[in-house]
Amino acid sequence: MTGIERKLLLTLLGFYREIGPAATPALRGLDEEAGLEPWELQEAVRGLRDRGLLEYWELQPAVRLTPEGLRVSIDLSGEGTS
Repeated sequence: MTGIERKLLLTLLGFYREIGPAATPALRGLDEEAGLEPWELQEAVRGLRDRGLLEYWELQPAVRLTPEGLRVSIDLSGEGTS
C-alpha cells in the first residue's frame, strides 16, 4: 500500500468516526482534508477501489469505506492491535 493510500484510508476512518458507517465524503475538498494533491487523490482512490477497500460513486463523486477498508484503516491507525 502506498503512502497516499494510507493517508486517504486514515482520513476516511476519521469521517467514519465522526459521521458513522454511512459517511460518504465528496471528493471535492477531500484532497485537502487528507493532505494530498488532487492527482494523488485520484491515484489513491483508484488503488483502494481496485483492492475493494472503498466504494466510489461517480454521480456525486464520493467515496465510502467497505467493511474490509474499515478493517484495514483501523489496523493502519494502530487501534486494531492489542
